[in-house]
Amino acid sequence: MNKPLCLAMVVLTLTLAACASQQPARIDVPFDSAKASAMLAPGTNQVSGRIMVGLASGTLVTCANNVVSLVPATAYAREWARQFYQLDTGRYGTINAAYRMDSREPEIKFVGAEPFYATTRTTRCDEDGDFSFANVGNGEFFVVARTRWLGKDHDYYDFMYGINDAQEEDGSVMELIRLHGNDAINLQWAPPGPELLGGEGLAQGR
Repeated sequence: MNKPLCLAMVVLTLTLAACASQQPARIDVPFDSAKASAMLAPGTNQVSGRIMVGLASGTLVTCANNVVSLVPATAYAREWARQFYQLDTGRYGTINAAYRMDSREPEIKFVGAEPFYATTRTTRCDEDGDFSFANVGNGEFFVVARTRWLGKDHDYYDFMYGINDAQEEDGSVMELIRLHGNDAINLQWAPPGPELLGGEGLAQGR
């Protein structure tokens, strides 16, 4: 299944990560659709952020023009995150913050996960990697963003104006947030720890 066809089915970050897969997986925890829907009801919290991170190697991680999903952190969602981001190994982070570089990992299809994918709220990052969700309810949510990892050391504006990067890789980042009563959270995503990404760390001054 190609990406355009998959995107036409469900325009979500989570679904894109599950398309054209070779390793079907099951989540044994029941999906509580009513609870997830109730968490997506309008509230008084605000969530914004930026995913435009320069690494010491010259790699640029950005969600520019890609989908960001606000996912109610139900028991089902936590199990999805555990499997998708390989949290048991610690390779890509923890339940609080993780990432995945899709081209380096086997593709996964979660059987029967369509109601889970559908019960999310989405927006898009702008060209600077900024995004926002207004009027969010209380509770715990995963913010999951589709990203690109641009492996060459190149200027940000060259990327924006169409320079082809042969080392470009697709992926996603995830962060768990907790909201309660008029919170205003501004996420500035960074790799969960310097030991990840082969010790690349963050570039100075970014």
